[in-house]
Amino acid sequence: MHIGNKILIAGLLGVGLLFLLPFFSGNGGWQGDGIPPYTIAEGVVRGEVYVNGGHGYTGENPYLQYFELPPGEVRYARLYVPVWNYDSGDGIQVTVNGKKLAIKQEPDYVSAWGTALYCLDANNTSLRAGLNEVSVLSENPGGGPYGITLAAVSENSSLPPVRFWINEGNYALTYTNKKDSVTSTFKGTSPGKNASLHTLLVAGTEGERDELYFDSVNIGNDVGNSSQGKYFDLYSVSVSPKGTESILCFERGDEGYLHPCVAVLVSESESDSEYLKLHEQKTAKGGQVPFSVIVVSLLACLAVILRFRKR
Repeated sequence: MHIGNKILIAGLLGVGLLFLLPFFSGNGGWQGDGIPPYTIAEGVVRGEVYVNGGHGYTGENPYLQYFELPPGEVRYARLYVPVWNYDSGDGIQVTVNGKKLAIKQEPDYVSAWGTALYCLDANNTSLRAGLNEVSVLSENPGGGPYGITLAAVSENSSLPPVRFWINEGNYALTYTNKKDSVTSTFKGTSPGKNASLHTLLVAGTEGERDELYFDSVNIGNDVGNSSQGKYFDLYSVSVSPKGTESILCFERGDEGYLHPCVAVLVSESESDSEYLKLHEQKTAKGGQVPFSVIVVSLLACLAVILRFRKR
């Protein structure tokens, strides 16, 4: 082989290694499969549970969202800010009704290629019955929020008791890591009781069919269809638990990327005894780089090398 060709091939291999390097690092590369949504808070309240949000990725900064909370005292509240294209060093500053809530330099859950979820307790904030403004200022030059979602438990003695579960996480259902489904569990459900389910998904695309199952019953098709805005879906549906443990299953289907982040179940309660139970927050490890991504990248580098060898 001509010495010039050897130098060229060595150079191409070097470029290929540099191209693969981000896959093995924490910055801009693969950041793991993530963690399936699990129960972070549950209980019984005489009142109601409010779940709302929006409005898709827009690039606006600050990102504003308005919430109309029902009458009653806010007993528990959790704000969720899913973010696109997170990289190490990015952060957000959250403001509620003009008062700064927190500055977070790191998300609570991150997976895939920088899809992140920030979770913020908003119990002792200026949240109130009626209209509320939440603002997120993002330090993310190449991305930003998919939306803002609020799950709030409001106490109102004039209403009957309800049982609730708030599940959170961030799991990457993608063609690259070959993850096609994930489940989320609600323990202590009451068979046959009327219930409502709310799910937050990001990165879904209209026309790419996914499926949602509750206790093995299909309750949604193409749920991740950017219905509330670009790559943002907050889906609500009536369900009826079949047993004392209910399973919610997200299936990727034709979706290239789909991230289940939040699932809230609200059911009729069999008990009048009110309580609030908070669970310890989990963490997810970075995980391995998807083998399929490595293979495709290496094949691409090899094809370039072979092409130059033929010249």
